[in-house]
Amino acid sequence: MRVLVLGGSGFLGSHIVDRFVGERHDVTVYDLFPERFRKSPAAIKFVTGDFGNVGGLDKLISTGFDAVIHCVSTTTPKSSNESPEFDIQSNVIGTLNVLDICVRHRVGKLVFLSSGGTVYGDIGDADLVAETHAVRPMCSYGVSKLSVEHYLDVYKQLRGLDYVSLRIANPYGERQSPLVALGALTVFLYRTLKNQPVEIWGDGSVTRDFIYVGDVARAVYLATINPISGVFNVGAGVGLSLRQILAEIKHVTGRDPSVTWQPSRTFDVPRIVLNAQKLTAATGWTPSTTLREGMKRTAIWLQKSDL
Repeated sequence: MRVLVLGGSGFLGSHIVDRFVGERHDVTVYDLFPERFRKSPAAIKFVTGDFGNVGGLDKLISTGFDAVIHCVSTTTPKSSNESPEFDIQSNVIGTLNVLDICVRHRVGKLVFLSSGGTVYGDIGDADLVAETHAVRPMCSYGVSKLSVEHYLDVYKQLRGLDYVSLRIANPYGERQSPLVALGALTVFLYRTLKNQPVEIWGDGSVTRDFIYVGDVARAVYLATINPISGVFNVGAGVGLSLRQILAEIKHVTGRDPSVTWQPSRTFDVPRIVLNAQKLTAATGWTPSTTLREGMKRTAIWLQKSDL
C-alpha cells in the first residue's frame, strides 16, 4: 500500500508512520519540518510543505496514493477559541482543499484524525459515549473537527471519496512535547520529573479517557487497511480524573507532584470517556497498553530526552 501521512512529523503522525513502516508499506510524509525528537525513519520519503499549499499537495497526491492519513491540526482547543476564523480557514478550508485533491486523483481512502475529547461537548450523566451520542462542541476546535466529519460524509455520498474519521480520546506517550499547552498527562509527568509545579484548572475532577499513542497508531493502521467507512471512537474506555492521574504519577515516578491550582476553564468539559466497541467489532482493535505501562514508557522517554 502507498500511504501519505499529512503531518507525519508530529506526535501522532510519527507513531502512525512507524506502524506503516513496520508493516512494510510505502510511506510518504508531508510536513513543514522533519521530526523534532528523532531522525525520521530512513524508509520513508519526506516532502517539505505547508498544509495550506494547495499546489504542492496537488502535485504530490497526483503521484498516486492508496490512502491519505490526515494528522494536521493548526490549533488546540484553547487557541481555537482565541481565533475561530484562523481555525476555520486553516483547518476546515485547508481540509476541503485536500478532499478535492483526493477526489481528483482517485485516492482510495482518507483517514481523518478527529477529536473524541471535544466533538461531544458536555455529555451530562452519560458513562461511556458511543458515536451515536449527541454532539455539541464547546470550543472552535471541536466544531472544526465535526465540520470536517460532515464534509467527509458529503464527499463520500456525492463524489465517492471513501473515508474513516477517528474520534481519538486523550493520547499520550513518547515524542509528545511536554512544553506546549496540550497533553495533560505527559506535561504533568514531565513537570514532576523536573521538580516543577503542575498547573490544574479547576478542582481536579475533570475526567478524561487517556489512550497510549501506540494503541492509537494501531487503530489508525487497522482502520486504513480494513474495508470500513464512517466515524469511529478510539479510546481506552476508562475515565480518570486529573487527581487520579496525579496519584498514578506519584506511583510511577516515586515523586509527589506539586500542584498550582487555577480557576476552571469554560471550554473544559467535565467528563468524556469513549466507547470504542464499534471499532473493535469492525477491525478487532482493542487497546493493549495499560495506563501504568504507558506512563512508565513515557517517563523513561522524558528522562532520556534533551528537554
